[in-house]
Amino acid sequence: MPNRGKQEKARAAAAEEREDIMSSAALSAMSAGAVNAMAAVGAAVIKLHKATMDKKPEWFWHLFSKCEAKAARIADQAAQAPRSNGDATFIEVYARTLPELVRKALSAHEQALH
Repeated sequence: MPNRGKQEKARAAAAEEREDIMSSAALSAMSAGAVNAMAAVGAAVIKLHKATMDKKPEWFWHLFSKCEAKAARIADQAAQAPRSNGDATFIEVYARTLPELVRKALSAHEQALH
């Protein structure tokens, strides 16, 4: 799998390039299955927090993209572990991490307001 090494390098470079937003280079380095899974998880998280998104859309999208990028970095690290299953591990960790990161960020924001 020589292509996997290129994908891993592209992901790492993209993550270092900009911490708060996933770059198009990082997304293009991922398999279609991983990108589709990310989209499904993201849509579910957005649906859960639709009221917040409707109240402050620009702020919400900024927060969401930061959480999305962090979840992808965490999932990518897990996917590169010696006993991981690559994309399957990436998807599993991303699906577990993104909702939690968004929930924590929204909770911290609410606490800061009060």
